[in-house]
Amino acid sequence: MRTVRRLIVAALFVAVWYVGWRFAAENSASMPIHLLAFQLEGVSVWVALICAFAGGGVVAGAVMTIVVARTKLVARRYRKAVVGLEAEVHQLRNLPLSVEPPASRGQAPDLSDPVITLERGA
Repeated sequence: MRTVRRLIVAALFVAVWYVGWRFAAENSASMPIHLLAFQLEGVSVWVALICAFAGGGVVAGAVMTIVVARTKLVARRYRKAVVGLEAEVHQLRNLPLSVEPPASRGQAPDLSDPVITLERGA
């Protein structure tokens, strides 16, 4: 299996090499390139095309880096929020519940008391 994989990789390498060689041979004419600030004379068409392709790849890579970095920052913020909320849930699960209110049974409970009360048989 390893030998077949190596043969396929070698065949792909040779195919890319051949296509590149043919591309350079068929596009060897020279042309001027007019940029904003200056002009380049006598640049081969294949060099100009490869430079344009590489420049587009660099720009696309930079944009994708910004998008991925922003997404990772948002994910990190959400992970921190989830950890905080899980800690709060854990803390709420460990709160003691009072079985009987501190006041006597005949009186109305004090609603200003933040402790949750449970009455049996209610």
